[in-house]
Amino acid sequence: MHGEITNIKLPYGNTNLNVDVNKENLVQVVYPDEIKPSKSPGEYITRAMECPMGTRRLPTLAKGRKTVAIAVDDNTRPCPTHLMMPHVLKELYSVGVKKENITIIFATGTHREVKEDEAERILGADVARSIKHISNGCKGDDFTYVGTTSRGTDVEVKNVFMEADLKILLGDVEIHYFAGYGGTRKSILPGICNYSTIQQNYKKNFFHPNSKPGLLDGNPMHENMTEAARLARPDFCLNVVQNSAHKIVGGFAGDIDIVLRKGAELIDRMYKVKVKEKADIVVTAADGSPHDVDMYQAYKAFHLGLNVVKDKGVIVLVAQCPDGHGSRPYYEWMTKYKTAEEMANELKKEFIPGGHKAYYHLMALKKVYCTLVSDMDRNEVEKIFRLRHAENPQEALSEAYKRMGKNARVLVIPKGTTTLIECKEQMSGETVP
Repeated sequence: MHGEITNIKLPYGNTNLNVDVNKENLVQVVYPDEIKPSKSPGEYITRAMECPMGTRRLPTLAKGRKTVAIAVDDNTRPCPTHLMMPHVLKELYSVGVKKENITIIFATGTHREVKEDEAERILGADVARSIKHISNGCKGDDFTYVGTTSRGTDVEVKNVFMEADLKILLGDVEIHYFAGYGGTRKSILPGICNYSTIQQNYKKNFFHPNSKPGLLDGNPMHENMTEAARLARPDFCLNVVQNSAHKIVGGFAGDIDIVLRKGAELIDRMYKVKVKEKADIVVTAADGSPHDVDMYQAYKAFHLGLNVVKDKGVIVLVAQCPDGHGSRPYYEWMTKYKTAEEMANELKKEFIPGGHKAYYHLMALKKVYCTLVSDMDRNEVEKIFRLRHAENPQEALSEAYKRMGKNARVLVIPKGTTTLIECKEQMSGETVP
């Protein structure tokens, strides 16, 4: 390649790798417009709780209530619960609520139970040691039927939540694969529902084309989850928004739908970026550590890159993956099934987390070619995950030019896990799988 060169740094674990792109080929280097905190975490949280939207303030709601249930995120989410919980507890204590009458529920959905050392890290050691906490345990028998959604999901919610006089949700709003955004209502479904409810929600809504990142209205997964959450009647919700450095940049409290939409607006302001054209080649990095700790996490950057690559184009995914694939079901499904259709049939029988990632993976490979720059074993990358393996981004880009031609248009996304890119020329109805 000749002409002026642009050198671009791509996060890779705790370091960076470089790639040189000829300026004549380069469409754009896309970065999110991240916000830096203008207040302390406590100031964001306090202000949110002082000005709730769609509900009264928490002390007013708590007055005269004896028992309280608080649903919080588990160890798989980056929510700073330990920063939020003291503010919530302070307001509860201020109107006479007793510690012994509070139960914290880790909204684990189908995930394993939270271990005690994880609980101390999530809640803060003092809270974990002084207030009762449990995990959802979705296959237990301690759930209450609260109704059926209009999409036919029979909603059963953890007894201790439904029996509480006051029901509170804590979480954070972030981009989500198929629910549009995580946060608020997700603390209830799947967070504190039983296995059957979670399965019904996934089976009926997962495959809809509008179950995708960055979309709420018209997204059946989001709408069903919201309807289910309303049936459980949460009284108060506190969610925060964080930047990619996990610093709080916004806090919202009150009604679950208002809080979610306010959080989504802030996420969009930071992470939704429009580009003028789709590219023949997309070079995307999975944000470095911890986002590229394994293939399961790093795939998110691949998935979001699909919005802005041409059909039969190439995605170069840069992700260190020191922990390998990161998900036994993901690996096993990639080994066991040859096609996305086979996987879809199995997911319709039983929704298996990790299996859904394998389904997305094969759907993506119907649309594009992909080369992975990673520390993962080449054999595993190429034989199991069906991607090309390259030692560095430059080698991967050179291979991509061979496939797409020397004049191929290149888009580079250094923070591919957290950048939700849309193309101005994107045809309506075209979505990521």
